[in-house]
Amino acid sequence: MKPASIFTDNIIFAENRPIRVFGESEGDVTVRFRGAEVTARSTGGKWIAEMPESEAGGPYELRIEGDGQTTVLRNIYVGRVYLVAGQSNAEFQLCSSDEPGSGYIDDPLLRSFFVTRPWYSPDPCKPGDGWIEAKKDGVGAWSAIAYLAGRETRKITGKAVGVITCAQGASIIESWLPAEIAKEFELDADKLMIDHTYPDYAAFNKAGVIYESMLSKILPFSFNGVIWYQGESDTTVAEGAIYDKELASLIRVIREAQNDASLHFAVIQIADFDGRKEYDPEGWTAIQNAQERAVRKDAHASLVISKDVCESAGIHPTRKTELSVRAAKSLLEN
Repeated sequence: MKPASIFTDNIIFAENRPIRVFGESEGDVTVRFRGAEVTARSTGGKWIAEMPESEAGGPYELRIEGDGQTTVLRNIYVGRVYLVAGQSNAEFQLCSSDEPGSGYIDDPLLRSFFVTRPWYSPDPCKPGDGWIEAKKDGVGAWSAIAYLAGRETRKITGKAVGVITCAQGASIIESWLPAEIAKEFELDADKLMIDHTYPDYAAFNKAGVIYESMLSKILPFSFNGVIWYQGESDTTVAEGAIYDKELASLIRVIREAQNDASLHFAVIQIADFDGRKEYDPEGWTAIQNAQERAVRKDAHASLVISKDVCESAGIHPTRKTELSVRAAKSLLEN
């Protein structure tokens, strides 16, 4: 019996959402949490147990039994849980941002989990460390967006906050979609931004790769909201014409996996970039416009504007604090 890698000590579950526990096993698995008991039947070697929703609180223990084995997870809390997903600006580390070191805090109720990237060995984000409590000497390696949005949510709500970072620099949106959906949006190579075919990105920039290798591994886990920060690798006019439909498809895939039609998405609009002339100046604007179109058509999504608070000199703006605050507030207000 093997629970999925996200199930470790210090885990935070999403408040007022079904608590789903899943993994691999040859036989039935029983999960016990806060007085509830659910037995899940293993199908094809995989199982998923759905526990009742819970209000914020903790600490708790969770017990998983199957195949003659028992796993006990300790120091569990229920609170706000956000998925932070996208490319390099989503994974951009706090230590490289404009946030001063004085803003790094020890907070045992702010915790992070990094999703495994199979093409990195070892992965610098250390997903094998499980759920990590925020400590001054360690949060510099966290995603700046994840840490700062989490810190703001802790400040506003006082509840435990978990941030799950699922990110890959230079990733194209087609890689985040299931392959069969991504193929609906195929364009000729001469209409694509160079990141689609750049050899150094070949391990992850193919239709469905990130979805299959990373995103799908955590999608049964419940979230209270999603921060999406991606688009810089899809900046041609032709891509801009379809990006809003691709993003809408991705949002639908995640909501269906969550069984939550109103799961809120905070879509960070890519910042202005003076160097966009190296690629396609009209394409860059086309993606910004496509992100706005996608959000405008979705009652449960909000556009997080970046260009008025982020510098435009580089493709990776260091000013992430106000941007993260905006993202956190947009998820709490909806």
